[in-house]
Amino acid sequence: MKSNLLDRGAGLLRPFVSRGTQEAQSRPGGTPLRAALLLALLAPALALAALTAESFRWSRPVEGAAVAQTTVVAAPLDAAVFASVADDFRDLRLLTEAGVEIPRAVEKRRAVRQHTVQRPVASQLVALRELPDNRIEAEFALTATNAVADGFSVATAQRDFQHNVKAEGSSDGATWTMLVAEAPLLDYTRYMDLRHLDVKLPPNACRHFKLTISNVTAEQTQPFTHLMQQTGGRDGHMEQRSVDLRKQTFRVERVNFWRTETVDGAAEEARRDWPLPDFKVERDAKAHTTLVTIQTGRLPLNRLTLGLAEHNFSRTLELQVPTVRNGLDAWATVASVRLLSIALPGFSKRELVIDFGERRDECVRLVLHDGDNPPLTVQTITGSGPVWRALWLAEPGRSYRLLYGAEQLLAPNYDLESVLAPARRGLTPASWQLGAPVENKNYKVTGTPFNWLNSSWLFGGAIALMVLVLGALLFRIAKTAAKHIDENKPGG
Repeated sequence: MKSNLLDRGAGLLRPFVSRGTQEAQSRPGGTPLRAALLLALLAPALALAALTAESFRWSRPVEGAAVAQTTVVAAPLDAAVFASVADDFRDLRLLTEAGVEIPRAVEKRRAVRQHTVQRPVASQLVALRELPDNRIEAEFALTATNAVADGFSVATAQRDFQHNVKAEGSSDGATWTMLVAEAPLLDYTRYMDLRHLDVKLPPNACRHFKLTISNVTAEQTQPFTHLMQQTGGRDGHMEQRSVDLRKQTFRVERVNFWRTETVDGAAEEARRDWPLPDFKVERDAKAHTTLVTIQTGRLPLNRLTLGLAEHNFSRTLELQVPTVRNGLDAWATVASVRLLSIALPGFSKRELVIDFGERRDECVRLVLHDGDNPPLTVQTITGSGPVWRALWLAEPGRSYRLLYGAEQLLAPNYDLESVLAPARRGLTPASWQLGAPVENKNYKVTGTPFNWLNSSWLFGGAIALMVLVLGALLFRIAKTAAKHIDENKPGG
């Protein structure tokens, strides 16, 4: 911020200085004025450039196996580093045992994640039978050679239903074994975004499957309300609620069998979890909300996962971060999601995660909108985010320590990124670890003859001096211009 201010100030002063110095050079006192202006401009820059390693608050030894040749090593950053390091890691520096600063890079570790995908398995319908007690039975056979099925999905265009399906398997189509005694097929989209038509099978070598769906024809209530004119009494109208019963037969369009396969995905950011036990829960009865303030310790987070005691709810959740609005502390919403928890016989689903852009905050707040429902009980909160690490080139016989905790430093300009770029695709650095943090008890005490230049009072004084010198310069320019005007007047 300070460097940007200096650049803008220098740009604004440049035209005035170029004109004023041309006039001042031919007059006594011009040189001292230029010297004062130069000192005013350079003092803040000197203040920023005078920092030394003694200005860091924290020091960490870096420990790892000795290397026999120049080796790329990496050390993951931990919670202690994130609590004190600048957001852009500009004050994260690496020194040798001799106190020599060496280039380092800071990056998010990437990893190849494995994903489970469903591959279709060819099958054909062998028989379809209607059974007593409002059931249907469909028999299928796998047609692909040596194919196995890990599950199946029922395709239907209908909405608002709940049925159960039983799955049996056979290797020859004659002797049947129970695979799934009862699995739900349901659609609750009338009430919430919930539709479940997949059934997972236990490991098997069956080639034939028999699916029995129960309650295929169900009665559905269609409520409506109408008004009837009353012939007597003081009330002109009365409300009468009627219920219309409509029968709906479950129509299956097709059954798709599938097998699961684990495949390598594209390289993506590695993640790690951070337990967040320090949180406070408050109830705002007037707004019908539950407020949860979480101390996040400036950890790099982009996801929060809640552990809640209750089931069978659907609530809106907002993530808020501290901000300043009209000069006052306030909260700003940065993400919103709907939490969902369902626990029904034969079916359960819990979606208690909120994702957001990566942030490093001291604290955040969750706002649970309860409406007229009882408040939820927050038991645990877990944050997660990318794994940040420091990389550098380790040399044989060298030891290293990591320094941080001096946010007034400017960002370094290393060429290590360019050196590592060609090898980064297949690079596997040696894994080192950070030792215990060591606090520099004297980091606020002046350690060099120039540390007094780091004072914010000096920086402010330099700015004030610059303004005074600029004012004097403008006054001299105006005085000189007025004199030229007087001399050029007719008869002057």
